[in-house]
Amino acid sequence: MDDKEAKLDQLAWLCLTKPESIKLDDIGLTPEDLVNECQMIGGTPSFADPEKVRARAIRHLQATVIEPQLQASAEMFDGLLRCQTASGAGRADKLPAVALAQLHNNGSIEAVQLGIDAFDGTDGRSYRIGRVVSDVIPLLDAIDIPNVLILVRLLEAKGFLSPAIGDWMKRHPAEIEHVLEGCLAAPHSALTSLVRISLIVGVQHDKDPWLKRVHTLVSAADPLIALPSLEALGFIDWSDVDSAEIDRAVVVIRDRLQADDANVRNTAARAGLYLVDTAPDRHALVDEIAALEGPDVVRLIGDHLAYDANQLRAQPWYLDKIDLLAAKAGQESGAGHGIDHILSQEYSSGNKARCLAWLETWARTNAERAPSVPGEFPQLFAEIAKDGDAIGTLLIAWLMADDIGYQRMGRKILDELSLREVRDIAFPVSALDALTSGGLLHLVRRTLANVFRDHQRVSLVWSITRTNDAETRVFPLVFEVMARFIGHDYPVATREHLEPLVATGEGDARTRLAQQILDAMRAYYEPLKALPVVEELRPSSEQKIRFEKERGRLMNEAFEEASKDSFFRQVATSIPLKAGRSMFFMRDGEVGETTPMMSASHSVAVPRSETIDKVGSDMQRRQFILGKLEDDRA
Repeated sequence: MDDKEAKLDQLAWLCLTKPESIKLDDIGLTPEDLVNECQMIGGTPSFADPEKVRARAIRHLQATVIEPQLQASAEMFDGLLRCQTASGAGRADKLPAVALAQLHNNGSIEAVQLGIDAFDGTDGRSYRIGRVVSDVIPLLDAIDIPNVLILVRLLEAKGFLSPAIGDWMKRHPAEIEHVLEGCLAAPHSALTSLVRISLIVGVQHDKDPWLKRVHTLVSAADPLIALPSLEALGFIDWSDVDSAEIDRAVVVIRDRLQADDANVRNTAARAGLYLVDTAPDRHALVDEIAALEGPDVVRLIGDHLAYDANQLRAQPWYLDKIDLLAAKAGQESGAGHGIDHILSQEYSSGNKARCLAWLETWARTNAERAPSVPGEFPQLFAEIAKDGDAIGTLLIAWLMADDIGYQRMGRKILDELSLREVRDIAFPVSALDALTSGGLLHLVRRTLANVFRDHQRVSLVWSITRTNDAETRVFPLVFEVMARFIGHDYPVATREHLEPLVATGEGDARTRLAQQILDAMRAYYEPLKALPVVEELRPSSEQKIRFEKERGRLMNEAFEEASKDSFFRQVATSIPLKAGRSMFFMRDGEVGETTPMMSASHSVAVPRSETIDKVGSDMQRRQFILGKLEDDRA
């Protein structure tokens, strides 16, 4: 192949992957060289024949990436993966894999053997080999099955090859038996997924004999054979299989759900969930799985129904299965990702009552550990937070509960709302109107005890003035609380909330109440402003500096202790700096560009009562938290 042809091949590769970056001068071509090959459209070369440009691009990869590095196969796989990653618009065509597969199919190379030769045991190299070979295998006309099994075992957890081999077996059904026999001859943990895939593809090809094979292997003594065979029972498409065969599979799964071995139970649970996907009338299996005791049951079912079983959403029993998970005691933290996905969609679709009922059941079951709703169900919480009445009603119920766990959950909701800078929170009028005078007093006390953000406390207590008959039923209570408690602890936030209302000059009852509260606060604070400042009590500048240094030292020690085992600290390089106004990164010994440092700060108002009378403030808060509604009525 002459030099011009090689350059045209390179041009074809660029046309398929990065047409916007083509510069003929860089390639060494002139417009005259493109005659009869391609034409210029808007300054960009374009080949008229798509098959020809594809063939040229493949030939370019073979000539520049594969053939020169056949003796250095590790570098060859690195180069092919870089080409695939940089393919841009042509990434879906997987041209690097096609180029390697063509050479394998014409007998020039043995692609799988090259993968074995390139393996050096490092995770990065294993990943690159697995990515490339998994694209190549489905394109091969024939493969050396023992070599493929060796490569699968070498790559271990880099599980790209088994699905690729499954795709290859679908095109070569006569080889399914050989692949399975190779896995059974020398069972290995890396081959378990290939055992499962072989059985599934076999059933797709010829149901009756392969179903018998599955049931035989499920009873194998070696778990490396029995467990993937059990899992295969779930992944088989049961939609067009005789009902008796489905019942037989269900019996096997039910039996394994009662096994003493946790691995067997978990595998049976996964198999049961996937079986229901294609045999929805056997959905009672989900109930049996939900009844299991285990730390992963909630996560397993929730994630499956959320992400792997979209076709089941139309089933009338779908949400009933989600309801089963609400009352599962001892749910581990982080188990609700799938449930969160489902409930947030239901809430946004208008099914609010059911979602809130589910949340209440979940809260009642888990109140002892007082989980964070925003942390466990961030998507659902985001939907509820948009609905002011819903979040207010939830806060009333949880703040007024005698169970301290509920109150702690309410505080975590308020913390998250504060981080989102949601300030104007209000209790809904409909919920407030349903409370007696004793109930309103109880709610106010619980609000004072559990709400620590200044603007939240002001807005929640002030929202009580919107109730029916508020002037006679609520105003005296609000005046006392705002003037004596909130106005004392948070004078700035109180004035910021009430002064705009007074400035409107509307003269209604709420405006008059706001003015009375401001007057009471002014009567308290004006005499204080006239008092002289005792300078002797101020700390000296030297003491302030020593305090800041010591505080900084303690903060650094705490940070080091908390982050010493973090993944970031393990992969990052720490560079101590004495002083400076910019930061930089270092990679492979080279220092990157500097970036100016930016300061950030966050301030939180501290109640004045906490600094003036810490013990008395804590005692009063404890009294409000533990106080009972019946005591208030008495």
